[in-house]
Amino acid sequence: MATANWQSDQPTNLNYLSPVNFEFQINKLPKTRYFCVGATVPGITFGEAAHETTLGIRSYLPGDKIVFDPFIIRFIVDEDMLNYQEIYNWIMQLGPGAKTDDFRELIGSTKSTTGFDNRSGDYTEMFSDATLIVNTSSNNANVEFIFEDCFPTSLGSVEFKSDAADADYVVADLTLRYTLFKVKVST
Repeated sequence: MATANWQSDQPTNLNYLSPVNFEFQINKLPKTRYFCVGATVPGITFGEAAHETTLGIRSYLPGDKIVFDPFIIRFIVDEDMLNYQEIYNWIMQLGPGAKTDDFRELIGSTKSTTGFDNRSGDYTEMFSDATLIVNTSSNNANVEFIFEDCFPTSLGSVEFKSDAADADYVVADLTLRYTLFKVKVST
């Protein structure tokens, strides 16, 4: 029979997690990271496999697929809309949205003498790693969520309205997909 060790089972840190102590970093979006006002740590789902028995009872076993929800951040759009434009341009280059050479320029590919893409270039330029740093109540880095191979899938709308009672700043949402995220404790 197990015995309880009440002293060692007690938490050592009784501070609650504050939703305002965080930082966001992403290499490809330097103008966006300073205006980040919200981030949602994605959910994670692990599949399950149903195991049928002869007793009419269905039991479950761990599955084989892990699914990560998208990573969503909210940012204030700066007055020149530079942070909005850098995300917009990234999406348009991935598309390609405006011209067919956008993607080639993004990865640094060149055309051959016959005018066809020679499949050169750095395809990792499509992605960017991102980090969400959660700080302690003393504003020191505590936990890092490291997102690998991020790319944008959605840039939220920007609403202008002249009948607003207060001067609320314009915010937009950015949805990122990624390969996986890791959790690293900093302290």
